[in-house]
Amino acid sequence: MTRLAIALALFGLAACPGPKKPTTTTDQGTGEPVLAKKLSIAWGITQQGEMADLFLQVTDETGKQVSHELGRWKGTCAPDKAQDNMKAMIALSCRTGGTGTQLQAIQQGGDEIVIMKLGIDEGVMPDPMAREEVKRIKVPLGVAIEAGS
Repeated sequence: MTRLAIALALFGLAACPGPKKPTTTTDQGTGEPVLAKKLSIAWGITQQGEMADLFLQVTDETGKQVSHELGRWKGTCAPDKAQDNMKAMIALSCRTGGTGTQLQAIQQGGDEIVIMKLGIDEGVMPDPMAREEVKRIKVPLGVAIEAGS
């Protein structure tokens, strides 16, 4: 009986994988910290009279910037705040009087930024289901995105 208990104890010790290796955030070759991928997004606006050329500016952690053209929109355009239920990282509104269009940048699926447009009327609560897609911009999977203005 004791031989069986000793055999089971030895078998149990042999089956254990041992302690886990600690994880690290440094490059094993150089010992330098590994930079996490990070992007910063902001609106680019070139106002031309009653129209505005709009861009989404994407800047990575090295300072490299890429501007994604969003087209020409009617009205005076400026960064705005989207309602919380819209789940937008940043928003921009182009207004002519009491009406206009709002563009919203939304992170989707971890590897895309989707630009949506929404008609806005002063005093009317916008409906999130009324949004339409304008453009999809691919980003590296798992990248952290900071919202600018």
